[in-house]
Amino acid sequence: MESYLTFRLAEEIFAIHVSQVLEIREYEKPKPVPKQTEFVIGLMEFRNEIIPVIDTGIKFRLGSVKANQNTVFIVLNLQKPGESNTFRVAILVDSVADVLEIEADQLKPIRQEYKPGYVAGSFNYEDTFVLVLNTDKVFTDKEIVEMDKILLDAKEQK
Repeated sequence: MESYLTFRLAEEIFAIHVSQVLEIREYEKPKPVPKQTEFVIGLMEFRNEIIPVIDTGIKFRLGSVKANQNTVFIVLNLQKPGESNTFRVAILVDSVADVLEIEADQLKPIRQEYKPGYVAGSFNYEDTFVLVLNTDKVFTDKEIVEMDKILLDAKEQK
């Protein structure tokens, strides 16, 4: 059994492995960024570290997340591609749903031509189609470099 945190984004339900979730936080307006990649909407402090805030709706081309009483940040610890280094981001989502226990055989692959590289597979839960994210593959190398530059610029302006 594997545990996944599910969250809602627009009309879709996504799941991420709980091992990558560091914290779920209530929405607060992120600090503005000096230079902006489209989906990086600001910065926030997390355990004495400044991390980028990602509008997951923009990143996944589902439309910007509109903040309301259910909107939260999910702070993730991600692996840099081809490195042992990790980095943290806060993803903005419409709401958190549940933590689900999924058997490995419940996770169904999606044919490569129909999915972005960061979708690991899918499963059905109570008649709902859930997309499981491979969170380490959501951001390209170029996007990670751009986020690093935003953080560096923000530290220099402090």
